[in-house]
Amino acid sequence: MSKKSLILALVAALAAHATGALADVSAGEKKAELCVNCHRVDNSHSAPLLDGLPAAYLLKQFALYISGKRFGPAMQSNLAAASSEDLQSIADYFSSRPPLRAVTKMTADQQTQDAGSTMARTLDCSDCHGADYRGTKDVPRLAGQLRNYLAFQISKMQRDHTLHPPMSSTGQLIPQPEIEALATYFASLEP
Repeated sequence: MSKKSLILALVAALAAHATGALADVSAGEKKAELCVNCHRVDNSHSAPLLDGLPAAYLLKQFALYISGKRFGPAMQSNLAAASSEDLQSIADYFSSRPPLRAVTKMTADQQTQDAGSTMARTLDCSDCHGADYRGTKDVPRLAGQLRNYLAFQISKMQRDHTLHPPMSSTGQLIPQPEIEALATYFASLEP
């Protein structure tokens, strides 16, 4: 299947999902076995936790990886052979699972968490990610997500304005210590 065909199939899957059609979640569990090698609560790969993320959001990310608009050689390789039905099943499987908090050996002091909380309010993160940062229908959760993943993504997003326009609209770069505080704060929250 060509990239263009697969992207069109993903768009169709997104449309089907928007109307309430669900793929076979149990089939998704089997198809997601490869995914959980990296996307697990005790991971050391800095891969995000997928449990509880909205299926529509996951399908959009799959399409971005397949098209090359989002870079990740492992993800691009793993998704390349999947059919649109496979991708829908995988997205529905992860979406059906309760969100889990990342396991980390990192400890954070209250001052760092307070600084992160202040930064989250300053950036209005709750406008899109919800008042409790647990995400919304089409927006991923930040609460309980892997701290290193969050810090990396925030740094990346402020360098590339196309990845996250709302965060970049301030025009100001967030200093690395504040990025670390923000990521630490989100990681400390219940998912």
